[in-house]
Amino acid sequence: MVSKPVVYALSAVAVVLGLLFLVDSISSPSLDPAILIRNLATAVLAIALGIAAPLLIKRFQE
Repeated sequence: MVSKPVVYALSAVAVVLGLLFLVDSISSPSLDPAILIRNLATAVLAIALGIAAPLLIKRFQE
């Protein structure tokens, strides 16, 4: 099916961007704790969704 390669590619992009955002947030943290928590949560969610998407596609397309 054509959608699987697209899902895998977008998942890889989400994981890479999440990791970059995480490294950026850790290397130069914001002085405001709310902004730091928001940035870390965004990075973790991007990584988690990037990992979960291919697993969910596999599970529900079989």
